[in-house]
Amino acid sequence: MSCYCVFSYVDIVKGDMSLLELVQALGSYLASEEAGRRSKGAHVLSDVLTELPESAIPAQATTRLVQFFCARLSDATCVPHVLASISALQRLSSFTDQCSVDVLRALFKEVHVQSFQHSTRSTAYKLLDQIIQSHPQVAKMMGDDTVLGFAQMLDGEKDPRSLMIAFQIIPKLAKLVDIKNNADDIFDVVFCYFPITFKNREGDPSSISPELLKSSLRAAITCSAHFGEMAIKPLVEKTTATSQSVKIDAYETLTAATQTYSPEVFASEMEVLIEQIREDVVMASDEKVVNAALDTLEAVYSVVSPAAPLTSSAAGQTPEIDETTTSLDYVLKDAIFQLTAEEVKNSDQVGKLLLAAARSSAYNCNVVSDAVLPIVVERLGSAEVLTLRRELMDVLNYVLSA
Repeated sequence: MSCYCVFSYVDIVKGDMSLLELVQALGSYLASEEAGRRSKGAHVLSDVLTELPESAIPAQATTRLVQFFCARLSDATCVPHVLASISALQRLSSFTDQCSVDVLRALFKEVHVQSFQHSTRSTAYKLLDQIIQSHPQVAKMMGDDTVLGFAQMLDGEKDPRSLMIAFQIIPKLAKLVDIKNNADDIFDVVFCYFPITFKNREGDPSSISPELLKSSLRAAITCSAHFGEMAIKPLVEKTTATSQSVKIDAYETLTAATQTYSPEVFASEMEVLIEQIREDVVMASDEKVVNAALDTLEAVYSVVSPAAPLTSSAAGQTPEIDETTTSLDYVLKDAIFQLTAEEVKNSDQVGKLLLAAARSSAYNCNVVSDAVLPIVVERLGSAEVLTLRRELMDVLNYVLSA
């Protein structure tokens, strides 16, 4: 703080000066035609407000100060300090819902966030995040304006620290606001970052974890069912990437998406996805890729396949399986082909695929067991070659462990 700020701070705390009097005293700076002088005046106010305790800021002054600062957001020179001042006021109990409405409207209308340095952009994102958390009813009431305003703020952002804040805002918005009408706007400015990779700077305390940034982006992409139709195809395409980290990221995102995307969304890409999962599991080039692929297989089948279409009301009876409609055919047909071949190849991989499918639901477990166990048992009874018996036993153990 400058000497003037310190004196002003002391005078206000002691009651010898009010905040509004400070604003009046800085009038020649704040109304100056010189950008530098206006910036200095806004800087003084920002420094004082940031340091003042809540008890030193009268409730009746908060609204007037908010209105004053909202009007100043049209002055690009003062924006960095004005946003800091509003952020300081936002923490006050006297910062009302109407204050929040005024701030968001001015922020979205007047501030081209991407034209400022990182520190200012970060302040803008944090301010929006704070208002969403402390005044959620305002974000909900403003609805589409909140969604479109945020999308405009984020468009073109490149700094990982700002992206982290922005990604964490999206699930909160999706929970508060019906984003259906503007889902494509949010999706377009978010999915362009997938898959996200960066290296944190050594010795930089402000640097963020690459994994945390990845998980935040994943949560943003999968937070709403309205993103499903737009996301599913590019996500499935990413599973074919040559980069193992991209593959894993795509599989983990698809697994997370099963919590929100509709079964119909996954069904549209099921055949392509299962084929890629089978290829990655059979190739087994990296254990992490295999595990991620199998997790996705289990998660997707848990939402795409019917849960338990019971056709018998008798307690304890096994549900009747409708073999004509099961999506498990994508896994079962290849497994049966392998198990009925003269030489069973990739028995370990086939067993893992069947295990993942069977674990997805009780119904799917019945389907897998009914399709596979008779074949395995019959072949074990007639097989004389030791290696073949061992391969069949491997598959049998996987299915039984489901």
